[in-house]
Amino acid sequence: MNPTWKYLLDQMEIETANNAKKAVAISQFHDSALKTLSVTYPGLLPLYERYHPLHLTLIDEYSNLDSTGGAKQGDRVSVALLLASSKETLVDEWMVDILKVHKKGSPAFVAILPKGLSPFNDKGIDARIAAYSTLAKNIGTEVALANMKAEIITVHTNLLAARNLQKGAKTTTSNTSDTLDIARIAAMNMQYRNLGNMMDTYFDTKEVLCPLLFDLVTLRIHPQTVFTGNLLATNKKAVMAHTFKAGDTLGVKTTQASKVYLATTIGGIDSIGIAVVGNIKTVLDVVDFGVTDFTNHRFLTIVNEAAITGRFAVTLL
Repeated sequence: MNPTWKYLLDQMEIETANNAKKAVAISQFHDSALKTLSVTYPGLLPLYERYHPLHLTLIDEYSNLDSTGGAKQGDRVSVALLLASSKETLVDEWMVDILKVHKKGSPAFVAILPKGLSPFNDKGIDARIAAYSTLAKNIGTEVALANMKAEIITVHTNLLAARNLQKGAKTTTSNTSDTLDIARIAAMNMQYRNLGNMMDTYFDTKEVLCPLLFDLVTLRIHPQTVFTGNLLATNKKAVMAHTFKAGDTLGVKTTQASKVYLATTIGGIDSIGIAVVGNIKTVLDVVDFGVTDFTNHRFLTIVNEAAITGRFAVTLL
């Protein structure tokens, strides 16, 4: 059986499979380029007129996904923040209360926390949530820890509620993504057809027009999603340049108290500074930086507010 000739494979569709955001990016580029260049190259106007409706449908479906995914996004943040704050309370308050009653390593202490804090650091969200229920059960009827047990049960209930909302939102988002993929494929197939039309009409200038009409950089490059580095004491660090959109989120973890900015210049701080606590991963929504023009505000900066050198890790979620 002979393999498919590579020139018959639609690279636009292949490279955007399971990546609607990438499809939207190259569609925006292609749609805008067709409209602009059709003034100089009239032969491109019919390509624009047939592509533009498909582009608008893709944008509309992607917006619908963002809308239905809003609950999912918000609830994911809620779960993450609740887990982070609960872990802080566990370490700073509840552990202190337990140690006032039971010496670390004693049979009673081990009965309450047989695996120490490791269950609360599990990679699985549900396992970390369940750890609070187990902790409450292990405390049992001990009078000295009764108030703390009640607080733990409340935290566990809140975590379960937030987690259930998140799971419900995932179902809605999954249903919407089917129609988005149909729109993605239609737009990417039309880009592929436009490529052939452009090569036929403007064969002698195809090498010049191709990178002007198609976002080859985004098509070819798999973007970096995790950024790490050192933070000098009381200093700032330019982390990355990235074009965000409203609704995008970042995961930020530093080893010390810091502030994060989305600036218009490399290393700049001309936005609202969002504080992050050391050694706790914080999920940030880019709209919280107080900017609306993500074309100009695209440089992420972290400022180390501690008098010691540390490290950071930023993840594009």
